[in-house]
This record gives sequence, C-alpha cells and structure tokens, in this order.
Amino acid sequence: MDGSLVFLLLMVGLLVFTFSRTRKQQRAQAQLLDSVGPGAEVMTTSGMFARVVDVDGDVVHLELAPGTVTRWNRRAVARIITPATGPDPDAAAPGRSGAAPAPEGTAGPLSLHKDGPGAGPAAGGDDRPRA
Repeated sequence: MDGSLVFLLLMVGLLVFTFSRTRKQQRAQAQLLDSVGPGAEVMTTSGMFARVVDVDGDVVHLELAPGTVTRWNRRAVARIITPATGPDPDAAAPGRSGAAPAPEGTAGPLSLHKDGPGAGPAAGGDDRPRA
C-alpha cells in the first residue's frame, strides 16, 4: 500500500506541474496578444512577417508589402519582432514609394519576353509572331 500511495502522490504532483505550466504559457500568450498594436512588426503562426496596420477587436490588419494589407485573426500572431511605435516613419516620408532602388548597373524591371530582357513592345522591340 505504501508504494501505491507514493505513486499516486507522484502522479498528482506531475499533473499539478503540467497544468500550472500550461496556464503560465496561456497568460504569456494573452499578454503578447494584448500588446499587439499599429506599427509593430510581427510573425504569424504560419511564419509570415508583417507590420500591424490596425487592430479591430479580434481582427488584425497586417501589411505584408507596401500597399498589401490582409486581415488575420489576432491569435495568428505568434510573436512580436519589434514593438508598436506608432505610425511608420518611412510611410510618412514624402517622395518614398516603399520600393527599394534597383542595384547599380541594372536596367530596371526584368522583362520575361521570349526574346530576352529588354525585348517586346514595351521596350520598342518587335513583338510579331515568327514563322
């Protein structure tokens, strides 16, 4: 009987430890979700990195790329990369398009025309079908 009592106490102790640890993790996740605000850079549970544009209840509006805003459930935010700092300073800068400049020595956007880069009607090339 003495051995079964020790085993029972050990199992109860293990259950208490497991439940307390789970509650601690849930509280930490809830605190993280409460701190999500506009301007924060976050990573979603699917691994997507984005900037928070707006928070509306359980819905978070994330900007994946300049001008591309999607709606996510707030619980999809796995972690905060940079905390909310208010409006994005780069977005308010005049004359900034948000796109990175082309590297030096490149001609600009890549054309996937069949005759190679720089060919086609947009570049003034011949776009007639060949025989």
